[in-house]
Amino acid sequence: MKYLYFQMLLISTLLLSAEASLAASIEGKQYKDWRIDCQQANGREFCFVSQPLIAKSNGVIMVTTVDIVQHSTLPVVTFRLSTMLDATKEIQFKIDKNQPIGLKAKCNEKECIVNFLLDKRMLNEFKRGSRGVLAFIAKDTNKPKYFPLSLSGFTKAYNRLRKG
Repeated sequence: MKYLYFQMLLISTLLLSAEASLAASIEGKQYKDWRIDCQQANGREFCFVSQPLIAKSNGVIMVTTVDIVQHSTLPVVTFRLSTMLDATKEIQFKIDKNQPIGLKAKCNEKECIVNFLLDKRMLNEFKRGSRGVLAFIAKDTNKPKYFPLSLSGFTKAYNRLRKG
């Protein structure tokens, strides 16, 4: 019985260290405009691809992430941006000349989060496209804002994330 317990403990330790070393081997890798980052959550480390949008005067104004752990079958795209977004107005995301999709935002005092599942159609657009645009109405001016998203390097980064 002690031998079986010891085996299970050893296997668990090896699996955890393999997972940690796997994350360490891909974290920080840059694929053109996309990067693989990892974080701790609920005692586990998970990785995702990300891209910041940086404005010269304001620093980082939006961070886009794509992860494969939030949903059981589909990747999740998340846009995190300041509370300049008016969450009561229409929000759209579009890649190149494809059809836009309508989105909703959840805002708190610090940030607004817009996310959606990356279904087969949108995943293909991400992989084949060159540029996405998040469009929304700004609270302060009541005018449209357009935040670009480069898709250069997305496919390689996403495929590397999937491999682990």
